[in-house]
Amino acid sequence: MVVAGVVIETVAGAGARVAARLLREPGVELQGGDGARRIAAVLEGRSGETLEALAQRLVDGDDEILGVYPTFVGSDEGGS
Repeated sequence: MVVAGVVIETVAGAGARVAARLLREPGVELQGGDGARRIAAVLEGRSGETLEALAQRLVDGDDEILGVYPTFVGSDEGGS
């Protein structure tokens, strides 16, 4: 399992609307936001490629999402 902390940047004032839509997204757990345009979230998936595809799908599928920016990435693969 791979997890990534991300900041999701939205158009100005769209943070709450985007957050409401993200609540229905599998593999996305919301952590907080600034109430205006930035949302903190954790993405979870089987691989880094899965997370990249999820982030791209979020950007491509929502005109109010400008970008998904990773802040950390971790994996339990091969861990102790």
